[in-house]
Amino acid sequence: MMQGAAALEDPMRPPGNAAAPSSSRSVTRFVLSSTLIARERRSAVINGRNVGVGETVDGARVIEILPAQVRLQHQGRQLTLQLLPVAVKKPVSAE
Repeated sequence: MMQGAAALEDPMRPPGNAAAPSSSRSVTRFVLSSTLIARERRSAVINGRNVGVGETVDGARVIEILPAQVRLQHQGRQLTLQLLPVAVKKPVSAE
């Protein structure tokens, strides 16, 4: 545990350049890890949690789950999370 860390100042900061006050509204980051599309059910893993349509994760409601993306409703806005394509590494062929 570091004690007194808040009292330290950045020696490289120009004089008169105060640190910006922290925002009162925190930014939530959403990470889509996977989706599962089955006949009876659709689910996704967002921020490490398995959720379905209508469920919430970190304050956002899941409104749609598609094979490569998930749509969320968060703080009055719609967000779309995309799965990154899986990169398959192939060995270099010796010719």
